[in-house]
Amino acid sequence: MDEETQIPARLGRDDLLDKALRLLGKQDYAHAEIEARLRPRAHAEADVSWVMAKLSEAGFLDDARVAGRKALQAREQRLVGRKRAEEDLRMRQLRESAVAEGIQSAYHGVDERDLALRFLREKLAGFLLGEKLEEPKQLQRAYGRLRRAGFAHADSVRALRKHSRLAMNLDEFAGNEASE
Repeated sequence: MDEETQIPARLGRDDLLDKALRLLGKQDYAHAEIEARLRPRAHAEADVSWVMAKLSEAGFLDDARVAGRKALQAREQRLVGRKRAEEDLRMRQLRESAVAEGIQSAYHGVDERDLALRFLREKLAGFLLGEKLEEPKQLQRAYGRLRRAGFAHADSVRALRKHSRLAMNLDEFAGNEASE
């Protein structure tokens, strides 16, 4: 059997701890993410539990800290709306209370209308070249990108109206969005 098809060796406690620390040294992980990465490589389930306990005792696993950092990164670097950031955090299997705390911390006092406009100008700058947003298909594409980035219909339309006469014809308010 050649090297590429070999099954990775099972790891004991110390090697699992080493692996976890290497992972955490590269980026933040949620408690559930580290556990999921260790479990397939563990020699025994008790070893995974031991490693997770050691990491928790040392303060290396803090879902609230991870949620806060990731939410702030979503807002400041990725420029996504609160809804998208919240969905992304939930996908990371963070505790619900950590998600709520991280989102509240990162988005407190943020005007999503301004954030949507910034997203359009910085992340969708190609749509602002020439008269692209005056073409219905391009306007629809830009609108879709804003919505997938987690912005409400009204905030997306307001941002597009700043750069497109055609967007003036868009209805600013959607029926059930008040509940979003």
